[in-house]
Amino acid sequence: MRVTFVGVGEAFDERLPNTSLLVESGDSSILLDCGFNVSCRLWEHAERPLALDAVYISHFHADHYFGLPALLVRSIEEKRTKRLTILGPSGIESRVNRLMELAYSNALSRAGFEIFFIECVPGEDFKHSGFRFRFALNGHSMPCLAIRLDAGGKSLYYSGDGKPTDATVDLAEDCDLVVHEAFTLDEITLGHGDVGTSLDMARKSGAKACALVHMKRTIRHTMMDMIRMAVDTQPELNGFVPEPGDVFEL
Repeated sequence: MRVTFVGVGEAFDERLPNTSLLVESGDSSILLDCGFNVSCRLWEHAERPLALDAVYISHFHADHYFGLPALLVRSIEEKRTKRLTILGPSGIESRVNRLMELAYSNALSRAGFEIFFIECVPGEDFKHSGFRFRFALNGHSMPCLAIRLDAGGKSLYYSGDGKPTDATVDLAEDCDLVVHEAFTLDEITLGHGDVGTSLDMARKSGAKACALVHMKRTIRHTMMDMIRMAVDTQPELNGFVPEPGDVFEL
């Protein structure tokens, strides 16, 4: 399994694109979240963006799914023919259709490919597009489904936004890589994780590595030394703070 960090930023970071991961295993690929400034970065970092099998949306905040219109319309313009699956929480199909109507009215009528929607629920377990999918609710202000992907004997956990819960710790058990939102360094912020809690969650789950993403812009850009010190306090865990375009091989 190969993970490319298409974006690692929060909603309004002027230096970093919204958090988004391109996950590849064999010939299969899925994009995890697609915020409003992600789609162009996908074409920058993916070798075959038109071969993308699926897009997963963790929750309905703009920095996690408002990039879908740009992704879909560019795919239409570049003559995509392969079916695209869009997965997400309950209401994913109606949300995407409403967004497309606002952004590019009637664009989907020109699509030369099928769009297939799957609604995901906590505790669900199924296989699609070469991956095994499992989900659990994270602790966020809007219902957010953390996801676990298994393929080729490797496993990835992605939190979306929010604090860890007992269910997400269980979901991430023994994962090769946990990618977790760490919005703050150590302050308590309703509905968001912090660096220490996210690292502790990865350690408790038995993960081999932990990537910290979606950091508050003022913290990431001014307190990186302190963030790295926090990471170093858990030497048994391969913790790191990725940059856009970084690749992690599982």
